[in-house]
Formats: sequence, C-alpha cells, structure tokens
Amino acid sequence: MYQKGITLIELVVVSVIIAIGAALFVPHIAAWLPTYRLKSAARDIVTTMRTAQMRAISNGNQYRVNFNPAEVGAANSFILQRHSEVGWADDGAVQALPKGITVDIDRLPAGRALFNPNSTATSGSITLQNAKGAYKEISITSATGRIRIE
Repeated sequence: MYQKGITLIELVVVSVIIAIGAALFVPHIAAWLPTYRLKSAARDIVTTMRTAQMRAISNGNQYRVNFNPAEVGAANSFILQRHSEVGWADDGAVQALPKGITVDIDRLPAGRALFNPNSTATSGSITLQNAKGAYKEISITSATGRIRIE
C-alpha cells in the first residue's frame, strides 16, 4: 500500500523554485514603481479636478484645486476647496503626492485650478515628474473646462 502525502524533498524543491522566481521578479517591481507612482498621482489629481468641476456645476458655486497649500504647510500636496461667503473652505483632506513625485505649477495661475458654475475654468497646466525623469502633464482648457493628461 502507498501512503499519500508529500516528501520533504518535494517540499524543498518547490520552495527553491518559488525563491528563484521571486529573486528574478523583485528587481523588476522596484524599476516599475516610479512609473506606477507617476501615473497614480496624475489620476488622483485629475479625479480631484473633475470632482471640483462637477460640484461647481451642480452646486452653482466656484470650486478649486489648490496645490501646495501654504496655509496647511504641506509641500507636494493638493486640496479641494469651495468658495463660501467668508472665503475659501476646504472640501476634503489634504492629499499628498506619492514619494518621489514632484509637481511644477508654474503654468497654473497662482497654483490653483479654478472651476466655475458655467463649466469654464482657469487655463493652465501642471507637470508631474518622477525620480527617473519621466513626466505627465495635466492641462486645463478654459472655455470648456476640459481636463487632459498628456
């Protein structure tokens, strides 16, 4: 009669194969991570901008995405804000960009993307760059409020 089960040798062979596969795969993940962070940051910013745009239209109030808000002391971050009777009020938490991502807001007036109830916006663009030098540009068209990742 045969007994069912696995031997210690079979278990060691499978463990060695898994270890070799992991050793070959891990360096590729580290090289891929900066690109993933760049794409993720661009999507997060565009999502926040589109939220500001939709809320401006639906609520009949100005909304903006404020980059590097000095009043909260957060570098490489952004926040959604709405216009109220007393000024600008935060409409969410400060969102930090992923590690290794820098933002250039020189072509965005005052470092803020403003969205109006009539579907217009401030025109401009921001550039995100990772440590490897790759970049994504987010542009806003003023007449239509279109937001685009290039």
